[in-house]
Amino acid sequence: MEEENSMNDQSASHVIDHPAKSSKPVIRQPLKTRLRVLIVDPYGELASFTDTALIQDRMLEITQSPFLPADSSVFHLALIHLGTTKSENSQLLEQLSTALPHRIIVCRDLTSDIAKLAVQFKVDDLLTLSDLPESIYPALSLVADAISENVTTAPQTTVINGKAGSGATFITCCMSEIYTDMLNKELALIDADFNYGSLAHGLRLKNDYSIDKAVNELEKLDEAAVRSMMAHKENIHLIANAPFSRLKPTGRTPEQLDKLCWKIRQTFPEVLVDMSKGLEYQTLPLLSQSATILVVMQLSVAGLRETQAMLKELKNNVDMHGKRLAIIVNRYVAGKGEIQLPDVKSVLGVTDMFTISNNFELAKLRTDLGKPLESLANHKQIEKEMRAIVHFATGNIMDNSNNKKAGFLSRLLRSK
Repeated sequence: MEEENSMNDQSASHVIDHPAKSSKPVIRQPLKTRLRVLIVDPYGELASFTDTALIQDRMLEITQSPFLPADSSVFHLALIHLGTTKSENSQLLEQLSTALPHRIIVCRDLTSDIAKLAVQFKVDDLLTLSDLPESIYPALSLVADAISENVTTAPQTTVINGKAGSGATFITCCMSEIYTDMLNKELALIDADFNYGSLAHGLRLKNDYSIDKAVNELEKLDEAAVRSMMAHKENIHLIANAPFSRLKPTGRTPEQLDKLCWKIRQTFPEVLVDMSKGLEYQTLPLLSQSATILVVMQLSVAGLRETQAMLKELKNNVDMHGKRLAIIVNRYVAGKGEIQLPDVKSVLGVTDMFTISNNFELAKLRTDLGKPLESLANHKQIEKEMRAIVHFATGNIMDNSNNKKAGFLSRLLRSK
């Protein structure tokens, strides 16, 4: 009888699948929303896979632990590596079932005991170590799809200078006013000038809480905390950084800024970024998260050359798939100068372009004194032009095409 019971126990825990360890490459696929993933790995067998296959994906925030932390409610998903002890596996899954709605089991050998536990605790998926390269992303994708139905992530627009001093901050200030006037929605502004940001001055806001402070408290930032850290006036909410913060050795990393931006996008319905300093390594995550990128330039040979070079580096460093790109020609005077709009389109290889009329006095009053656009004399034309840009950024594209043939200058610059 004892021998029969022993045979039954072995049958209950027999190995269903015992594949050899796989060296296949990971097959990645895009995720609908960012996932905070807790990896519970008592045996340390997932560490190398995580470091090589998952940690580089900006849509995943990975936390690895050999045991279940005291508070796991901050995570969307747990990836649990189960061993061979049935009681320990059951206890771990029972704890996680009350803490997290989504759980994926990973095991070396798929036994009948583990399969029963997967059914009992209604896990999202059950994978073997050898299955991970091919199966982890389909499993993560299903979880991301489910979470995205209840999580709203705001679209983001970045205004970036093709050449420093082209007017990105002036345009961002005007766009923020027009956006809140047109749509009557809250708007989050991020001043990405970490040397000496001026959005707060341009909008007459007092910025008491810096981006550096925020990234040091990332794990504590819920929606209420994100709102409270931002200076605001009516529907406009702003976060910037302390002057010359880049000189501090403890400044933010791109990864921290990336996480902060996601939290802001999950709090407000629209996000607008002022990147007046142009393309920088520290702020690349802001461009990666942007649905629309507006590049500001002025009509000069130097401005066109620098913008052309910047766009080349932008495309080398940021995945532009699915993003909308437009050029804003600031301080534009029709028919004046050696460079015309068709030259710009041809040299830069863009189809969408907007112009902002040359009104130096108005721009100076708006930027230097922080006066609202609508309060300034002769603002109607620039307001109309800004509204067209806001329509484009929010998805309502207006016809702003220019079908004139490119001149000799475009051919000259393209040959460089």
